[in-house]
Amino acid sequence: MLQSDDLSIGKVQLSRRKVLLSGAVIIASGLVTSVLPSFAVAPPSPTFSPFMQLSRLLVNHQLDDAVGQRMLTLLESEESGLLEKLNQLLAIARANKASIVEDFFQAIPQGALQALAHKIIFGWYTGSLTPVRTAKTFAYEQALTWHTTLDVITIPSYGISGPNNWQRANTPVLPVPQF
Repeated sequence: MLQSDDLSIGKVQLSRRKVLLSGAVIIASGLVTSVLPSFAVAPPSPTFSPFMQLSRLLVNHQLDDAVGQRMLTLLESEESGLLEKLNQLLAIARANKASIVEDFFQAIPQGALQALAHKIIFGWYTGSLTPVRTAKTFAYEQALTWHTTLDVITIPSYGISGPNNWQRANTPVLPVPQF
């Protein structure tokens, strides 16, 4: 005979304490797994800090470290002696007491260093390192080219409200304004 406070079925005992404890465990494991990927990321390369310092001098925007890490990975595969070049560019910036790109860009000698500076600027704005169809893309939504007009124009995407906005309701087409 089943009593009102006994929810046992066979040999499984369900008490309020066990239900609350299992709920707490489920919530805690959800929180841990949502934070875990940020801890599981490999430590950045020794080139990362100089790269981001130079990037922040060359590009006068808020730069995302995760995008910078992806861009640096591609740069390291394409540029030989990257750390040396980054340090040379930073030395030129320090010599000119630069806080923005205009303070030191004209002092960069033409050749490999200037090409690298152009490539870094191009990369942050476009999300790829070269203007060819076969270029590897490391950023799309975070590319700075979209951020200059983000308040007026949505980022081109198959989703009408922009990339990664599948949950947001689309702007209604009707009623059409009368001019």
